Amino acid sequence: MALADILRRIDQDTSSEVACIVADAEQAAVAIRQSAEQHSSAARETVLARTRTDATEEARVRVAGARLRGRDRLLAEKRVLIGRAMAESEKRIYSLPDEKYAALIACEATRHSREGETLLIGEDDAQRLTAHLPGALEAADATLVVGGVTPEIARGVVVVDDRMQVEVSVNALLQERREELEALANDRLFGSEE
Repeated sequence: MALADILRRIDQDTSSEVACIVADAEQAAVAIRQSAEQHSSAARETVLARTRTDATEEARVRVAGARLRGRDRLLAEKRVLIGRAMAESEKRIYSLPDEKYAALIACEATRHSREGETLLIGEDDAQRLTAHLPGALEAADATLVVGGVTPEIARGVVVVDDRMQVEVSVNALLQERREELEALANDRLFGSEE
């Protein structure tokens, strides 16, 4: 064989070998590309599923937060209205005629007293109660004695003995029964929606 034939033969073998290597490489590239596309598709679906789940959870949290904020605003508005109702109740009690106001204070003072205690009238109610309280106490069968005026409270009376001192006022009465009165105001204002 001549050198030219040998070179041609090497060239043909090399071309054939290169073609096989290129064909194998192209097949490997197609397989890698397909695998990458499948992996990419699976990863994309995983990311999309996670994103959907995260978005759904975030939406649920936002809706729950909005509901709570709405409920809090509603409760705050209810508290304001109930507070107004309580203030109106207090105002109406204070605007009772003197005899009825004295009867209310006498009744409550009797409820909080034992025998032989003294009543001290609050400074702002002194003029109003001094004239009517003795008769109201007598009508309530109380053994309390009106002992004068005290600067310790503005309105109402203080039941005093050697060991104790109890404030009897519209404010104290409303505070004592606050939960009951708020429930009543809530029911009257808003019905039984809770």
